[in-house]
Formats: sequence, structure tokens, C-alpha cells
Amino acid sequence: MNCQEGLEDVIELVKEHEEEIDCVLCTGDIAQDASLNAYNRFAAHISELETKQLWIPGNHDIIASMEQALSNKKDALEKTLRLGNWAIIMLNSCVEGHIYGMLSEQELEFLKAELEVMRYEDRHVLIAIHHNPVPVNAEWLQNHSLQNTQDFFDIIDEYQNIKAVLFGHIHQDFKISRKKVLMLGSPSTSIQFHPEHDYFSLDRENPGYRWLSLHGDGTLGTGVRRVVGKKYKLDVSSKGY
Repeated sequence: MNCQEGLEDVIELVKEHEEEIDCVLCTGDIAQDASLNAYNRFAAHISELETKQLWIPGNHDIIASMEQALSNKKDALEKTLRLGNWAIIMLNSCVEGHIYGMLSEQELEFLKAELEVMRYEDRHVLIAIHHNPVPVNAEWLQNHSLQNTQDFFDIIDEYQNIKAVLFGHIHQDFKISRKKVLMLGSPSTSIQFHPEHDYFSLDRENPGYRWLSLHGDGTLGTGVRRVVGKKYKLDVSSKGY
């Protein structure tokens, strides 16, 4: 589908529904071709929301190109954000040149160090990552998911203040609870992947976004909004991506 059209429509949807926005979390696959021009266009559109934005790369992204596009807005590449008594931790799970994800030793060490700080500061924690760390119903996506999930869970299972893990990659609405921690997948501003099929398959759901409301008592409200009243021109015959 026309990804530019989808992005513009979703941003208008956000403007329509969200009166106050503390931050926009851009959880990867920002540019299909990882071109500087694409990142510059994306940054310009997201800036219409006039709020802080945080980016992490997806498997289609190249971090060096992202950094170049954000040379005048480096705070978008910050990996930790404090909001009230919450902290948002952004993780890079990308392995350049591959679709699957992996958290490096350095990234795992960073995560553990940040969680220690947040436990000391008595903050609730939301973690954002690109690759899904839990299985989804679409079996084909498991080959492209986070590969060292046990290393990830060995760390986060030690901290009772983690409330949710948010991820992109799967292009679909997804919500389960694992050991009292919400696992939240997000729809795409582009095409959606079918949530049930074992083989690569596109869904006809419209583009959308996930909203999150972080409350002082550690509870979290969330939901998905999609563009309504519009039919997009989709090529659903694609056999892969």
C-alpha cells in the first residue's frame, strides 16, 4: 500500500483523538529503504504532533542513517525517558542485514543497569523494543522474532516494577499478560500482517496506532485506534517482504 498515505492518515487520527501527548514511541521499521530522505520525511510528519519523540530501529532500518537524519534532534535517540514516576526504556534489537532480532550483550547490560536505577528511584517501567519477545499466532513471524528471549526474560523477571513490554514488527494488535507484565504489539501505519495464518499473509485491517496512558499507581491503559471510513488500495497477493 501507499505507506506515505497511511502515515499521514494515522497522524491525522492521532490529532483527532489525543489532546495531550507526552511522547510518541516510534518502534522501528521507519523506512523500507533506510534512505536519508525517507527518515527526513518521517521526522517532518511526526513533528506535526509537537511533542517529544523517541526512535528505535527495526529490521528495515539502518541506525547510521537514522542518526544522520536526527543530527539536529538527537534527543529522539535517547534510550531512557522519565515521565512522572514512570520510566520508558528503548532497546535496540536489530541485527543489521537480518530480519530476526537479537539483544546484544551490551544492550542486555544496559537494560539491567537501567532497571537497577529505576528500582532505586521507585519508578514503574515500560520497555519498548522492535522485535516481538513472545510468540504470536502467525507462525511464520516466529522465524523473525527476538531470538534470545530467555536472556531478556532472565533479566526482566527479576524486577517487579516492569509493567509492560511494547513492540512493533508484527503489524497487528496484540495483547497478552506474561507474569503480570503486559506484552503489547502495535499495528502499522502501513500494511497489516494477518494475525492467524501460519504463512506470510496480509490483513485488510486499516492502518492504526496504539495509545498508552501511564498512571501514577502503576496501572496502564492502552488500546488501538485505526483509520475508519477509508478503503486503501492494497496488494494482498505479495508472497513475502
